Amino acid sequence: MPKIAVAGLTHGHVNGLIGSFEKFAGVELTAVADATPLLEGVKDRFKTSYTDWREMLATEEIDGLIVTSDSLESAEIAVAALDKGIPVLVEKPMAANVADADRMLAAAKASGKTLLINWPFMYNDWVWDLKHRIDAGEIGHVFHLRYRNGHHGPKEIGCDEYFVGWLYDEQKNGGGAIADFGSYGAALARYYFGMPETVFCIRHNATKDYDISDDHAILLLKYPKLTVSLEGTWATNGFDTSANPVVHGSAGTFGVQGNSLEHVVGWGTRETLEFAPRKFADAAAYFFHLVETGETAEGPGDPTIAADAVRILAAAIESNRTGCAVAP
Repeated sequence: MPKIAVAGLTHGHVNGLIGSFEKFAGVELTAVADATPLLEGVKDRFKTSYTDWREMLATEEIDGLIVTSDSLESAEIAVAALDKGIPVLVEKPMAANVADADRMLAAAKASGKTLLINWPFMYNDWVWDLKHRIDAGEIGHVFHLRYRNGHHGPKEIGCDEYFVGWLYDEQKNGGGAIADFGSYGAALARYYFGMPETVFCIRHNATKDYDISDDHAILLLKYPKLTVSLEGTWATNGFDTSANPVVHGSAGTFGVQGNSLEHVVGWGTRETLEFAPRKFADAAAYFFHLVETGETAEGPGDPTIAADAVRILAAAIESNRTGCAVAP
C-alpha cells in the first residue's frame, strides 16, 4: 500500500489533489504538514499531521510526496524529499525562479526518483491531441499559436487568505498573473515548439486598486518562422467564447472549443473533430504510473520542460523591465 504525504496546504489546488489520491485504490494518506490553520480542515483525512514538513520527512516512511506550498518553499521541500529518495509531485508552476528550478532538476537527476510537475490542464485531451496533430503536419507549417488563461483575480474569485498571501508576493510566486497563468502558456509553448529565440513582454497592474506586480501580462515568443502569443490574466472578468488556444498553419487552423476541435481551411470550410483521449485521467494515476515504470513525465509535466517555462518567464520579466526582447 503506497504511503502518500502532503507538504503544504497554501496552494489552492491542494484539495483537488488530495481527492485524486484519496480515491485511488490502495493508497494510504499517511501524513500532512502545514504551519497554517488550514491544517485543521484536512488533518482528519490523514493518519498523522505535523506543523513542520521537515519533521514529517524525518519521521515518516513515505512512498510519495505531494508538494503544495508557495512556489519558493515548494522548491525547498522538493529538493529535501528527493535527496531522501522520495518521489515527488509538485503542483505548478515549478519554482519561483530559475535557480530553484535548476536545483530541483539536479536533485531529481541525482536521486533517480520521479519528479512530476503537475499542471491541471495536462488532464485535458486537447493538450496532447494538438501536439500530435501539429507534429503530424495536419495544418502544414505552423506559424502562430495564441493562448490565454486566467480569471479576474485571486481575491476577486474568493481564494483564501493563505493562497492570496503568496500569490501576491513576487518573491514567493515569481510574479503576479504572469507567473500564475502565463506559466501555463510558457510550458505549452516549450512543449510544442521548444525554446524560443527571444521573449518580449508587457506586464502591468491594469485593473486593481491595490498594489500587485501585475494583473495582466502579454508575452510574444519568437521562433524561426513562428510566433507564440500568450496572455496571463487576473484582470479578465468574463472570457469571450472564441477558440482557445488557436493554432495557425500554412494549410489550415485549429481552434480548441471546449471539448472539441474546430478545423478550418480556406474561406470557411470547417469541420469539428474529436480529441484523441489522454492516457491518464488525473494526477494520482499519472504519478503512480511514473513511479512504477521509472519513466520521465511527458509534456508540461516533464521537469526539464517546466524548468524551461520558468526560464521563459524570467526572460519575459526582464523584457518588461528593459523594454527589449530577451533571450531565455
